Amino acid sequence: MEQNREISYRQILRIPDYRKLILSNMVNRFGDSIDSIAFTWIVYQITHSAAWSAIVFGVNFLPNVVVQPFAGAIVEKMDKKRVLIITNLLRAIVITSFVALYIFGHIGPVVMVVITLIITTIESFDRPAASAYTANVIRKEHMTAGISLNKMLSSAATLIGTGIGGVILARAGATAAMCIDIATFLVTAILVGLMKSDGIAFSECSNSKAGNSEESIIRLFKDGIAYTAKTPVVRNFCMLCVALNFMLVPINALQAPIASEIFKTGAEILSFAGVFSALGGIAGSALLPLLSRKLSPLSITGLGTAALGIGLLGIPVGGIFAGNKTACYIVMSVCFFELTIAASLIGGVLGIQFMKCVDQEYMARASAVFDATSTVAMPVGSFGISGLVTYMSTSNIMIFSAVFSLAVLLALVLTRPELEKREVKTADAA
Repeated sequence: MEQNREISYRQILRIPDYRKLILSNMVNRFGDSIDSIAFTWIVYQITHSAAWSAIVFGVNFLPNVVVQPFAGAIVEKMDKKRVLIITNLLRAIVITSFVALYIFGHIGPVVMVVITLIITTIESFDRPAASAYTANVIRKEHMTAGISLNKMLSSAATLIGTGIGGVILARAGATAAMCIDIATFLVTAILVGLMKSDGIAFSECSNSKAGNSEESIIRLFKDGIAYTAKTPVVRNFCMLCVALNFMLVPINALQAPIASEIFKTGAEILSFAGVFSALGGIAGSALLPLLSRKLSPLSITGLGTAALGIGLLGIPVGGIFAGNKTACYIVMSVCFFELTIAASLIGGVLGIQFMKCVDQEYMARASAVFDATSTVAMPVGSFGISGLVTYMSTSNIMIFSAVFSLAVLLALVLTRPELEKREVKTADAA
């Protein structure tokens, strides 16, 4: 019988490398939250076009879909710690180049698309390396508490970054905001470098007769896809994440129309939504360890899916308060708070089970295939919605998303997919 030992946050924080890992993630998320506000502002400031904003948003996900599965195979053969240091330094260099071009007035729509592609391509190598390295730092018995605390503190860092990002942008300008992002990449690289855990290269653990590097990478890529396809838990994770990302595309892509068309307010309501969204992420991460002691991963996923449906439906229903500014702010804040609690619970439980179920030697490859498969829903969904808005109102699209979440919930209840690794039971000696 599996021994279910409770590990407290205090015990986890006694692990030196974990403290550095969690701090590096917080610094990174803080910088990303400021960068997202600054970059969005620069895109619109330069192009004055919602169409270009949508193009840049869609392009942002393409390398994750196309490059990341191959990147995972390449990273599997490398020292994960070194990859994390290099990718953070490269992102700092690219953003520095972007700031220099922006200062001298050489930024245009095409340059923004190219910069976005470069940054996301680098991230396609960073993500599988981070997953594999995290699995090397956190033991399986610490996984639930470790990942939950990491998500909770990262959400708190995002909340702080979102809260002050607008102030920095207004007071100091986009250049200062981007420089802060550069600094966070450098700090993250230093923190990773200070960790004592080594990112074990797969090639060191593999048979030395692997052949030339090109053949080896292709073999690793194929093995990663085959491993994902034949492992029920990972395969179910991929399908579930695709469905959930499709469900959440409207709430991410249509925030401005939600504010103007449904609630008849200005963009300021989105600030409230952003703050309460970050608070929901913190709350969901804090709740996850408590729920994990009493509920199975499937039950938590079902509960989160139901909450997502309610939150999505609450937005178009809340449109009845249009004209009442206070009521609209409350409805929007409550809905986003609930949505991010639910998304945090589902994402957290899937992340924990992924770390527990995937074999260490396949971690980078499986993570890359998993991320690419689930991410494909974002650009496809975004481009699909850009066509739907011509024929459907924003309110009806949100209702459709809520109905889709109900369909996903019914599928979970009826099929009961395997979302956790089954332990092999052994008979105890009498």
